Amino acid sequence: MTTDEPIEQMIIRVAEMDRAQLVSRLQSFSEPRLDFDDAFLADLSVERLRHVLMAACLQARKKRASGEF
Repeated sequence: MTTDEPIEQMIIRVAEMDRAQLVSRLQSFSEPRLDFDDAFLADLSVERLRHVLMAACLQARKKRASGEF
């Protein structure tokens, strides 16, 4: 999954991820840097993990478009 793919495709990919995939992706997200500990992520529902990942992807997309990266 890349932050420059069409938003609709990004939504589909995130929606298809299971908990382990979502947590792994959030833990390895490089820009913007996310600092979630394992306990925090374990307490989130799968739906909330999806929302957080989408927000991070959209933020990265916005920053990349503005030339901040």
